[in-house]
Amino acid sequence: MTIKLLGTHKQVGLPLFSSRVSCGLFGISDDFIEDYLSLDQKFIKHKEASFFVQAEGDSMGPLIQDKDILIVDRSVPIFHQGIATFFYNNQAICKKYIKQENQIILRSLNPKYKDIIITEDDQLDLFGVVIGLARHLL
Repeated sequence: MTIKLLGTHKQVGLPLFSSRVSCGLFGISDDFIEDYLSLDQKFIKHKEASFFVQAEGDSMGPLIQDKDILIVDRSVPIFHQGIATFFYNNQAICKKYIKQENQIILRSLNPKYKDIIITEDDQLDLFGVVIGLARHLL
């Protein structure tokens, strides 16, 4: 993870321990720090084209939850069944992209929401493909 301090561009790596964390009986048997890990260096391949945006609502649940931080990459081409952020009729949305024959459908993962079928009258601009997310669990 990179910590950006206000007014600076200093990046700080966080320690990566060589031991694994058991999800059964908890215990860290080895406190030896193997290396320092920067999550943005590990997960963000196109830094100049990537950004974070916070999700709102439940239309993409359960995969994407309210207040999740989405990692979006503008350099990744959109693909069938990919999850992406769009400007749909001047509204920022996150949906699953479906390409069927000559039709584009934007689909919520939550079945209580209807598909958005794109017509000639709609304005649709790809903002970026979602490549990951971060969730605050506490």
